[in-house]
Amino acid sequence: MNSPTDQTIFDRVQSSHHIQISIDNLARGIDNYHIDVQLSKRFRLDAKKLIEVLINQLSVPNPKRWNNSNAFEKLRETYVDMLTVLIHRVKTDLIPDDVAFLQFAIIKHLLITIRKCLDDNVATVATRLTEYRNKGASEALAGSHRLFWLKKNYDLIMYNVSKQIFGQLLRAEERELQTVRSQFLGEEFQFTRHAFFNPLLYTSQLSSLPLLLNEYSLFSWNEEDEGFIQLNKKLEKLMNRRMADLEISPLRDSENSDVDPEIHDELGGLFETQPFLGTAADAKNHLQEHFNWFEIEENIELLFDINRLSDELKARRKELGFKEWWRQRAELNRIKTTVLSFSRMLRSNKALGQLLASQYMRRSLSASILEIVDLKVVCQFLCGKIKIKKLQESIKGSTKLNKEQIKSLEELRSKIKKQISKADHDDTLRLLCDFSAYRRDLKYYRFAHRAINRISILRSEEDLKLSRTAGTLYQIPTTAEVEEDDERICHHAIMKADVRGSTTVTDELQAKGLNPASYFSMRFFNPINKILETYGASKVFIEGDAIILSFLEYEHTPQQWFAVARACGYSRDMIKIVSSNNRYSSQMGLPNLELGVGICYSDAAPRFLYDEDKPIMISGAIGLADRMSSCSWNLRKALNKTLFNVDVLRIADGESDKGQQYIRYNVNGILLDNDAFEKLNKEVSLRTLKIKINGKDYLFHVGQYPDMQGRKKDLVIREGKVGVWKELQIQEGVDSDEVFYEVVVNRKITSMIRERINNLNAA
Repeated sequence: MNSPTDQTIFDRVQSSHHIQISIDNLARGIDNYHIDVQLSKRFRLDAKKLIEVLINQLSVPNPKRWNNSNAFEKLRETYVDMLTVLIHRVKTDLIPDDVAFLQFAIIKHLLITIRKCLDDNVATVATRLTEYRNKGASEALAGSHRLFWLKKNYDLIMYNVSKQIFGQLLRAEERELQTVRSQFLGEEFQFTRHAFFNPLLYTSQLSSLPLLLNEYSLFSWNEEDEGFIQLNKKLEKLMNRRMADLEISPLRDSENSDVDPEIHDELGGLFETQPFLGTAADAKNHLQEHFNWFEIEENIELLFDINRLSDELKARRKELGFKEWWRQRAELNRIKTTVLSFSRMLRSNKALGQLLASQYMRRSLSASILEIVDLKVVCQFLCGKIKIKKLQESIKGSTKLNKEQIKSLEELRSKIKKQISKADHDDTLRLLCDFSAYRRDLKYYRFAHRAINRISILRSEEDLKLSRTAGTLYQIPTTAEVEEDDERICHHAIMKADVRGSTTVTDELQAKGLNPASYFSMRFFNPINKILETYGASKVFIEGDAIILSFLEYEHTPQQWFAVARACGYSRDMIKIVSSNNRYSSQMGLPNLELGVGICYSDAAPRFLYDEDKPIMISGAIGLADRMSSCSWNLRKALNKTLFNVDVLRIADGESDKGQQYIRYNVNGILLDNDAFEKLNKEVSLRTLKIKINGKDYLFHVGQYPDMQGRKKDLVIREGKVGVWKELQIQEGVDSDEVFYEVVVNRKITSMIRERINNLNAA
């Protein structure tokens, strides 16, 4: 392996990148080919309403600035809700590949809806124009101009609407969904973001001028694909000649000419890519794309940013030594020569002007001028291909450019000409980035359409019923749309609290002439009942000396599978309530209450018996939680009070007590069984910290979980070593591989750990 000083500049480049989604796991739908999907009705309605509003707003010359913030927020909320439900299904019936694939149903629906709403708008204007003409109405001329304007600006309207819609979803991805994606899908499927939010999806053709002007460079001012294709071929030849260390494979694969093509092309996306990429081969059950080094965004800056590379080399001259420095300097000169050759190649093909012009047009072209003149003609003028007279002649109707507009266009043309004449390395680097990005996005575009063409979004009740009955329908609902009859319990956690001292407190309250019922209601039962809903807890059993709660997980709401985390949160709050109650008792001269809490998890549904209409839960986790909440009196006497509230010891061989293998110390503490901790690890992302306290090392697991209202709450778990109990004594110095898990309730410890986490994050 090369050391950093031995590495060439080319060694730092990522040579290739491969993406893939398998659909082997998904059942084929009612036509035995497509994957049947039913999208959230709420999302479909929110999206359609917003798209129709945006099209109406943007389908007029010189559109106003509208405040659509409420509609945007509503769409984002629905999208986040729907995606959260879908992503959490990796806990039940889906694998990450399935989730990554099914999300393309959302993209497909949006693309179809945007195109349909815009086509309906154009069709409505065309129908009115026909009616005006049949009646000989005076509005026919205005209607004709209106229809001409809509058709001329079709791609611009589609681009602007799509940009705003997908921009809102991207915002939701970056803010709300990034964490849940990373946790449940992993880094392997981060590439889907490029496929979902690819600018090439925003227009009806890949060389659309609004698209090229706003997202890339003006590879062609007449909207012909051949503009980019010819320049790209020369770029490939140049790079492969100048930089033999890194080969760029041809964008269009000539070997694919005889392959079996994809069967379906519903939105025409694969047909659009043919001139660039060739025939899209039938990918069967594995959708994939391969990217070479030039199509990986980071590589372009890494390899061709001459100024940065020169500064780095200069700073490291002494460290490298003369020989190595000279070698890397030669590499850098080769890269410089390659960039200059690229610039000369563009000049010789008379393309540098139009490419650089588009960079300045993007920032400076007046919207009021574009309302009068066709974008293609303006581009031709600003690139120096036509005169102002021809520009004016291209404008249909009586409206012409006024003197002010002509002056501003000529000034912009002059400015662009000057910029082009003194084009430098930074300008060329931006163009290289645009070529790289366009190549990359072409492949993501094809990948997206491969997925889109395998999805059937069902709407008719007949098709939905048929697919649902066959078990081939994949529903993508919001939380509120999950059907109630599908709310089947699949897992559960049990929390048992052993309440100690309630009888003594009751006796002393009565001796003082006080009402024990009101005391416990106000100080204990009412407060713990109030927080049941916060943590999604259900009562199994609550009496004076025992509290048993269940935390249920339902099959079709995996986004709410936080049973163990919420049981831990409820238990912490309950102990806080007891502590507060104890302070009051001390003021009244009463004995304190004491709790011992055990939390257990079962990867199965509990069973129920019924006493008339009252359900009685049957679960093995209840008995285990009872043992976890217990506290040995012998161990209390032998154990010195520590910072923590829980300890577990294995009973030595031959000394088992009533068949029990462990004794436990649990005084106002919360003990998790190992299955519960393993489940907690799946629910939340836990960070492990080793901290020395009072000269002793402790191991903690720290994370955050949401309560039922979505509020984030901190959780700290201590991992302790199981000790040995022999001859009624704790055996010191005995190593053990067994561990136990305690929910930390000591506020000083939790505050210290939070501070440590904040410091680590800041660093």
